[in-house]
Amino acid sequence: MPVLELPHEFDRLADLADPEKSLVSKLGIMAMEIDSRIAAMFPGLRTESGVIVVAKAADPNVDTSLTAGDIIHSINGAAVQSMAELRANLEQLPPNSPVVLQVERENRLMFLTFQLN
Repeated sequence: MPVLELPHEFDRLADLADPEKSLVSKLGIMAMEIDSRIAAMFPGLRTESGVIVVAKAADPNVDTSLTAGDIIHSINGAAVQSMAELRANLEQLPPNSPVVLQVERENRLMFLTFQLN
C-alpha cells in the first residue's frame, strides 16, 4: 500500500506568497497579511489579524527564532495588522535595537526577543 502525504493548508499558503512583496529582510522571513481567506485556512486563530510567516529567508546573519506558521501580532508593543505596519515599525528601529515580537505559534501566544542587526 503506498503512503501518501496529504498537502497541508500551509503548503498552499506558501505557494501564494509573492517573493517581492513577502520578503521582510530585517527579520529574515517571507510573510503575508492575514486576511479573511487566510484566516479561513487556519481555524482557531486567536486573532484574525497580523502577519503570518510563510518561510524563512536564507540569511545566516538573521536569527529571530521565527518559524513558518508563526503569526506576528505586535512588535515592541505596537500592533501589526499589515506588512506595511511591520516594515514601518522595523524601519524606525536603529541598528542593534532590542526587539520583542508577540507571536502566535500553534494557537499559543508567546514573546520572542532578539537584537536587530
